[in-house]
Amino acid sequence: MSQENVEIVRRFVVSDVDEGWIDADLDIVWNPLEEPQVQGHDAARASLARWESEWDEYEVMFEAFVDAGDRVVVTTRMRGRGRGSGIEVEARLYDVYTLRGGVIVRMDEFAERSEALEAVGLSE
Repeated sequence: MSQENVEIVRRFVVSDVDEGWIDADLDIVWNPLEEPQVQGHDAARASLARWESEWDEYEVMFEAFVDAGDRVVVTTRMRGRGRGSGIEVEARLYDVYTLRGGVIVRMDEFAERSEALEAVGLSE
């Protein structure tokens, strides 16, 4: 089941925002690093929209998917230019997706890979 979970998460993150949400529980808990934790499709989508609205140019690349049973760690590299500042930023973030019954029920974001791995009971 865990490789299936990796594929569910991969489909979720690379899909169009409307398509991908079919793999997310209606009451998903969305816990991004720089936004408050929210719950539910509408609140999570609004959180994503707020984040993306802060950038003039924004690109996301998914570098790695780590199978951790009912959780999947995704290494995400983002590049963007701040809408107000014009400052270019490049960063890696580590998202932990928790699945139950073949749907994503939670996403927690971490700044450090070691923190994300520790959250799923793994180490570097």
